Amino acid sequence: MSNIFSGLNIGLRALETQRKSLDVTGHNIANANNTSYNKQRAIHKASTPYTSPALTNSNSAGQMGTGVEISQIERVKDQFINAQIFKENQGAGYWEELQRGLEKVEYIFNEPSESGVDTAINEFWNSLQDLSNNPSDSAARNMVRENAYNLIDSMQSVENQLLDYKESINDNLTNAVTDVNELSAKIANLNKQIVSVKGSGQNPNDLMDERDALYKEMNQLINVQGREDAQGNLIVSTNGLQLVNGSDAYDLEVVPGEPGKFNASIIHSRTKTEIEPTNGKMAAWLEMRDEKLDFYKGRLNKMAATMVEEFNQQHQAGYDLNGDQGAKFFKDINPNSTKSAVAQLALTDEIADVATGLDKIAAGNGSESDSVVKVNTLGNSLNGNYEVDVVPNGSQYDLIVTNPETGNTTTATVALGDKVGFTIGANGDLTVNNSSPEFELTAQGEGDSEVSLEYNNGSGANANQLANLFDKGEIIEGTSIESYFRTIVTSVGAESSRAQKMQDNQDVVLKQLETLDRSVSGVSLDEEMANLIKYQQSYAAAAKYITKTDQLLETLMTIV
Repeated sequence: MSNIFSGLNIGLRALETQRKSLDVTGHNIANANNTSYNKQRAIHKASTPYTSPALTNSNSAGQMGTGVEISQIERVKDQFINAQIFKENQGAGYWEELQRGLEKVEYIFNEPSESGVDTAINEFWNSLQDLSNNPSDSAARNMVRENAYNLIDSMQSVENQLLDYKESINDNLTNAVTDVNELSAKIANLNKQIVSVKGSGQNPNDLMDERDALYKEMNQLINVQGREDAQGNLIVSTNGLQLVNGSDAYDLEVVPGEPGKFNASIIHSRTKTEIEPTNGKMAAWLEMRDEKLDFYKGRLNKMAATMVEEFNQQHQAGYDLNGDQGAKFFKDINPNSTKSAVAQLALTDEIADVATGLDKIAAGNGSESDSVVKVNTLGNSLNGNYEVDVVPNGSQYDLIVTNPETGNTTTATVALGDKVGFTIGANGDLTVNNSSPEFELTAQGEGDSEVSLEYNNGSGANANQLANLFDKGEIIEGTSIESYFRTIVTSVGAESSRAQKMQDNQDVVLKQLETLDRSVSGVSLDEEMANLIKYQQSYAAAAKYITKTDQLLETLMTIV
């Protein structure tokens, strides 16, 4: 009699086990398109047999089975692949934001375009060329001044946009820190629930999926390390400092930096230690803010400072429309100022003056070839034309000045860039006089040139030399101003291209890992449909078994 009732119990267990297995299969099918979901599997095992071994047990063929039960509902997950996905997610976030940042810098420089700095340089150069051909033309002089204003505006616009972008990165960091803190709090809350469920002997599979999804999202933002302790808590840390420990979460904070420098830092709220992300989106933003943008802004400021220095020096070597020695064209750059060189860019009051400024542009020059020798009359009103030869003499050069009227020569041995002072005799011959000179010559390079001490306001030679600073001279790092600016633009493009390639590579690696992960943990509808049929048939068979057992019981009861 007891055996018949035990048969009913076996059938009941079978029905319940198959029904729960069908529920698990249905849960998998429902989450087939949920990328954060890991498929689950009902693990069947034989229930505890009857009876347990004892001295009073009757002899029999062996223990009697009591049916089937679900030992656990297992989450199918490859932890190694999962860890690799978390790690590569950090790199994907880093390269994505770095490429995006460099792309923004490209947009800021906006080259090539009709409104960029390169176009402004070309227009300024063209106006100087026109002035060299028509040095007395007021329209040509006005175009030089207007194009100088345009160049200043273009460079300052680029720097202002770089600063605006740098400020926006601080906003990104603030928002990202808020996101990290929210994710930490959610993970801590899930830790509490997961530990509670595990304590009851069950597997909190869906909660663990949710926690993994949050941790994956956190990996995109910042480099974090995670490990699961014996109770099931996910311990999360960054730079050796804990963000989540059990049900406790520790926030990050953004501390404002120095005014105007946009150098806010990230600190750990509990230890007050500064956090320096090495991967993820936050690391890319910090690199853009503290390195990339400062690098390109620094090169732009170096170009501005050198341009002002070289242009002013050449402008002062010429003569203006009134026959006076040229003054400075741009205001001097103060290296100790809190303002950058680009921000300080401005024309001098003499050049900017509406009434007389155009006349102050020094288009004339006393040297036929400024690359051979430069002339500085020291503000004196002088007369005289001379022929100058600069020839090598060992490691130095002989600067030979010839008076064509008398044929007499005066020689000084100098190094390139050295100034030599002269005084003029009664017959026009020269004498070297560095203590109290009337004018100075500076050897620039080997060759010959004609020099005129008379005011050459109509020659246009100095305007041509000013133009050469932009397209020919070795002004900055062995190149012209225009070429130097183009190296800035091309370096941005090269870095952006490299970041794009790295992003593409990272995406390929991540996609491969996720495909591999889905092949293990993802829901296969074909597999689930097969399971559905299998459990359905098992359920039907168990039901039929109960029916047969019930018939046996009914027969027995009839006999009794």
